[in-house]
Amino acid sequence: MKRYILAMLILLTAAAAHAETADIDKLIETALSRNINLESMKYDVRALEHASEYAGTLNDPMVSLGVVNEGTYYTIGEEGMSRYTIMVSQMFPFFGKLGSKEAEAKYKALAQKDLLRAEKLNVIHTVKSLYLDIYAVQESLKLQNTKLKLLEMTESSAQAKYSSGMMDSRDVLMIQREKYMVLEDIEMLKEKDRMLRTSLAHATGRDSDEFGDFVQLPEREVKLSAQELYNMAAQNSYTLKSMENEVEAMKANVKMKELEKYPDFTVSLGYEPRPGFTMSDVYSAAVTFNVPLYYNKRQLPAINEAKAQKFKADTVYYNMRHELRSMITEQMASADASGRIMELYKSGISAKADQTRDAALASYRQGRGSAENVITAVNTSVEYGMKYLDKYAEKQKSLSALNVLTGGALYGTIIDEN
Repeated sequence: MKRYILAMLILLTAAAAHAETADIDKLIETALSRNINLESMKYDVRALEHASEYAGTLNDPMVSLGVVNEGTYYTIGEEGMSRYTIMVSQMFPFFGKLGSKEAEAKYKALAQKDLLRAEKLNVIHTVKSLYLDIYAVQESLKLQNTKLKLLEMTESSAQAKYSSGMMDSRDVLMIQREKYMVLEDIEMLKEKDRMLRTSLAHATGRDSDEFGDFVQLPEREVKLSAQELYNMAAQNSYTLKSMENEVEAMKANVKMKELEKYPDFTVSLGYEPRPGFTMSDVYSAAVTFNVPLYYNKRQLPAINEAKAQKFKADTVYYNMRHELRSMITEQMASADASGRIMELYKSGISAKADQTRDAALASYRQGRGSAENVITAVNTSVEYGMKYLDKYAEKQKSLSALNVLTGGALYGTIIDEN
């Protein structure tokens, strides 16, 4: 009997042995190259980088061309006061203003670049999480199909006993009811599989949700403490780095607003030729500057506004550091709990459940035992297998999330700048 069951299990999985497998690395590569949100963020980075290139440059000089004419008729060369005028002027901001403006633009570009890297890690995590979920559903479907085959085999034995008058129809009806419940579970799993594959197709920018067979990913572990993980995250988290650069940009903005109380200077040089006249040409030079007469109503409120924005950025940054510790603790607890449950199943619970299942099936086929015992044993065996798959997926997803929180440093994930 055990050989029969083993042969049947082998046949159930033989069709999948030669199926095309979904390569997780290729899926991640495709997602990173086709994700629309990433493409949009790349253009944001380029725009801010270009903005930082011109933020610290002077305004274009101004050139003024004119005529000073004495009388209502054209009198250039005839009247001493009639002449052409050429004026060139250049505005020079107060020392430090251009540097502050350039620093603000530079830090904004760096902040956006770090956000792009953080989003790339999130995309990798999303693809990996969907892959793990689909694998768990795929293997759960195999377990349910195996369960269905075992119930059909038991149903055949029950019908044979009923036909020979060895028992009444209760076992047959009980097994058939259980079969219908299994068929319902299979349909629910198929629907979940379709939804997950559609989500993966969207995440990878594919038009088709045909990926082939999903395989078990290598199990990863984490041997660091929560504090060590937090220290790693505090140094490498791209989200924190982005917020740090936002704070620096706000600091530069505050400094620039504070410098607004000092005047800007405009230097003007003029030349007024008087062609055809004996009088000398006229040269002029002037310096023009603004007077912050309305400082309390204009510059001071702008300074206070910039300081408030900077204080808000500080608050968000420090709050994120606290949230980071909380998220690390949560993901570690989830990974540890899932790992402990997996060890329970691997330590012998699943094997004992399989042995009990095989024994119940063999006994029933030989005319001993009840259909209820067979159903219970089969359900327990499949339930343990499905729970193990769920905990495997949960653990690996939690570890993947920890890798995101640490900026990819936990497992050495390298994120390029482009």
